[in-house]
Amino acid sequence: MRVPVLPLVLACGCATDVASQKDVHALTEQVQALQRENAQLERRVQLLEQERRESSAGTAPTAAAAPAPAPAPASAPVDTSLPELTVVKLKPKSQAAPPLDVHTPVQEPEVSVREELEAAPEPAVAAPPPGSVDQEYLAGLEALRTGNVAGGIDRLKRFAETYPRHPKADDALYYAALGELGRGDAPRAAKLLELVVQRYPAGDVVQDAMLKLGEVHVRLKQPAEARAAFAELVRTFPGTAAAAQAQARLSTLPRNP
Repeated sequence: MRVPVLPLVLACGCATDVASQKDVHALTEQVQALQRENAQLERRVQLLEQERRESSAGTAPTAAAAPAPAPAPASAPVDTSLPELTVVKLKPKSQAAPPLDVHTPVQEPEVSVREELEAAPEPAVAAPPPGSVDQEYLAGLEALRTGNVAGGIDRLKRFAETYPRHPKADDALYYAALGELGRGDAPRAAKLLELVVQRYPAGDVVQDAMLKLGEVHVRLKQPAEARAAFAELVRTFPGTAAAAQAQARLSTLPRNP
């Protein structure tokens, strides 16, 4: 029995067309879905790129792209030429600077003497006017402190001789004596200290002058004179710190023969 071939072929062909249409429809839907995803990705990439550009430019990101700025108008050419400068000639001063005194010898006093000079009272907050009596005294002290020992001694001695009733006259003689010790002239120092004791027995530096006088006699190897100076200090000002030092020095001196 023969089966008709044509009807079978047609039946098979119809079945194949139906299957192909389904496949094509499925593929079309997949392609459309991919296209939608692609479009979303492109939009996201564009937004990210725009945010990156705005961040690098220092502006806050915005949803819409900012319009491009209008081109700036052409500026006028810059003048780079230098302005003309006026030359001013300065005339030298008619008066020359005063010459510095380089002939005054500078001498460093002994350590003990320097310590006493540094302990001398400093000038008051309101310094006396230049040329005044007090300024003369202070200038002598300052000369001693700064190494002009000879100049300081001369100033202080002249001050004491010119103003013997000034409250600082005895101080001037005492510090002048320290200056003489500073430059190694003990005999001159002893004479100045004796003047302090003789002229100003009630002065505020007489005790220091008597104590220093005894020490100068010790330096001059004159134990008898030194003992007399220390003993006079103990007798005249008992119970004072200077008298206690004098008593201690007396105990170290040799006895009179």
